[in-house]
Amino acid sequence: MTALSMLMLGLMAVLVVGQVILRNFFDLGLPWADELSRISNIALVFFAVPALMLHNRHIAIDLLYSALRPCGKAILRFSNYVLISAFAGIFLFGLYKFLIRAGKFTTPSLSLSNYAVYAPVLIAIVLLLIVALYRLITGTEPASDFDTEEDENPIAKAIAEEMSEQVSSGDSRK
Repeated sequence: MTALSMLMLGLMAVLVVGQVILRNFFDLGLPWADELSRISNIALVFFAVPALMLHNRHIAIDLLYSALRPCGKAILRFSNYVLISAFAGIFLFGLYKFLIRAGKFTTPSLSLSNYAVYAPVLIAIVLLLIVALYRLITGTEPASDFDTEEDENPIAKAIAEEMSEQVSSGDSRK
């Protein structure tokens, strides 16, 4: 998935730079290149999402997660994967309803069916659902950057210390 995303990024970069050069220096534009660039952008984004989640490299704000005890972390992880699975299911249903209507049309320049254009989206969301269900069923997750004691998130550590001080001192400020 990562290699495919990188391939789409490279294709998109070549097409966009080529279009700029052709338009500015040769007064020539290739409509199919713009269209293929848009399609590769869609594929790039959607293939990157399950790959990032599989390797736990997606952007995450982990202040709450880092401040929780192991039981709370497990509950939060479980909840996240349930929500991701629900999102993927709803997205797939919406994509199905969308493609019922849009699938019969083709793109203007390349004459590709919209089924072909949105196939990477379908494949990527199915992969996202598979990764989320795998994490739910197995309960496993790759270690994040802050899962070890020596590399602990300093902000989350400060919040946890402040919360424990308030609890121990009986501070009931709201």
